[in-house]
Amino acid sequence: MKSLNLSNTRVLVTGATGFIGSRLSEHLATKENAQVIGVGRHLERAKALKKHHVELKRLDLTNPVNFKEILQGTEIVFNCAAAFSADAKTAELVNIKAVKMLVKAAAETGVKRLVHISTVGVYDMEDISVVDEATPLALDHTSSYPRTKARGEKIAFEQAEKYGIELTVIRPSMVYGPGNGIWTTTMFNNVCSGKPVYLGDGESNFNPVYLDDVIDALVRAGTNTKAAGEAFNISSETTTWKTFMNYYGKLCGKEPKGIPIFIAKIMAIANKIPGIQTPIDKGFIEMATGNKFFPIAKAENLLGWKPLVNLDEGMEKTANWLKKQDQ
Repeated sequence: MKSLNLSNTRVLVTGATGFIGSRLSEHLATKENAQVIGVGRHLERAKALKKHHVELKRLDLTNPVNFKEILQGTEIVFNCAAAFSADAKTAELVNIKAVKMLVKAAAETGVKRLVHISTVGVYDMEDISVVDEATPLALDHTSSYPRTKARGEKIAFEQAEKYGIELTVIRPSMVYGPGNGIWTTTMFNNVCSGKPVYLGDGESNFNPVYLDDVIDALVRAGTNTKAAGEAFNISSETTTWKTFMNYYGKLCGKEPKGIPIFIAKIMAIANKIPGIQTPIDKGFIEMATGNKFFPIAKAENLLGWKPLVNLDEGMEKTANWLKKQDQ
């Protein structure tokens, strides 16, 4: 399986101040010996990357961006930037418009390959339990995050074909591990403060994947010659929401709480009322109540990737990191 060598290769990571982007930047610089440029809005969050010789540049994707200037001399781009819990306007700017501009600019500046991080949430999963890469995208989803990520991914492939650049899309499930991610610090803090973290009895499928396994998939996507033009599910073992949240419950001595599904549906409907915004939308309800399974056979076959960290091991590493944050 032929792969490119990243040693001394100039690579750009967008969203380098975020959960996945910061870990990827560190890995590329320290393990792959790449020349890494990390861009993001809040550079103070990623100041630790400087000791790994990552060059940091400020970039706000919600404003007009001159991508060509930043991309000069870059061979591979990893687009980790995304707007997750933002308002619909910001989500469209970051997840769609910025992606469109980035792919075009990358092609015009001679970038060889662009790896775009998407999510398993882009699929139209209604009435489907086994969700592979052939599943249609939810381009008209009522929730802004899955809708804008799906549309951004579609536009990325269209732009890549139009301008002749290699594009690979990675669709991870629930990424957890050391760092300030939604499935780590956000859920841990919610459990510890008594906020609900699942719907119903919490026995629906939860699909965690450890952060470093996702980083491995991204590197393979950026270097494997068979990855161009493809999208890949990146997931690991299937557990339940309650089981996953119980790891955090044991860590802080709290019983994870859920909320009745009918209340969640009322909260989702309430979001349609001007001036009201709840943390529950249709997309979350689908993920938290549907028993979904995301096969990874394609990633295994084409990328040679498989998850190496099981849930017990991953949560032990995550717990150790969380304990250090309180010291």
